Amino acid sequence: MPNPFLHERAGVLRYVDERRCDGGGYCFYRLPEPNVADTRYALAVRSRLGPVPTDPATAAFLRSLQRPDGSFPNVFVAGHILAGLAILGESPRHDPGGFLLTRLAGLRDHERPSEQLSALEGVRVTVDACRQTGTPIDAEMTQAVLRYVHHFRHPGGGFGAVRPTIVETADAVQLFVLLGRPAWAADAGAFVADAESPSDGLIYLEPAAALVRASLFLQQRPRALERTRAFILGLHHHSGGFVRSRYGGSPTLEYTYLAIETLAGLDTLRASAGPSLCELADRCP
Repeated sequence: MPNPFLHERAGVLRYVDERRCDGGGYCFYRLPEPNVADTRYALAVRSRLGPVPTDPATAAFLRSLQRPDGSFPNVFVAGHILAGLAILGESPRHDPGGFLLTRLAGLRDHERPSEQLSALEGVRVTVDACRQTGTPIDAEMTQAVLRYVHHFRHPGGGFGAVRPTIVETADAVQLFVLLGRPAWAADAGAFVADAESPSDGLIYLEPAAALVRASLFLQQRPRALERTRAFILGLHHHSGGFVRSRYGGSPTLEYTYLAIETLAGLDTLRASAGPSLCELADRCP
């Protein structure tokens, strides 16, 4: 089936390019105030839609925010910097491994921070950064992280700090797969499938993106694949970026990144063949 979004590629790239700062880095509100999140989002969108041009200034901006001891202000900053540098084919100034492993060793809190949609976002970002940088996680720490994630499991296979949510469940599924426990991830297959048809329909981008991400890691094709795709395409703004909600709003680089990643994931799921993890484990709904 032809990809209807290919016709909009130029507009999205223009939206991204207009938000590059003269000194390197990106800022969604188009002031000379680049930040690592917008920079990573912009580079990731570019990498999905075509070759990423060499950009020494942006690489230098990202490298400049790592401390001499290899640490970062927090794991989210680390994740954005390391992912952005990887897209540019560049490396950080210092080995980030010690910082990342220290963050994993310090997992304690089982509450969801008020500014985050997932209590598991921090550990997911850290594990993904370890994988991105080739930082090994030994068997003892792997078991500790798995126990931490499993603490958030609810009856029915969903995960959440208070109640099961699709965003937190997607993080748990991704962590189980990255840490070598795909069978544990498969246990969430029924919850993910049930999340495809919310009673009020698809409203916000983040749950739809999480649904597709979880489905990718589960190798589980959504029944409502085309409806989800239509919802994402409906968030495309005339400026070239994407908004968060079907009710409109302002486009940002973050929402544009989530939308493009989700469309790419849907294309992968559409083309996939063979049994899913839940089918192999006989746990499909």
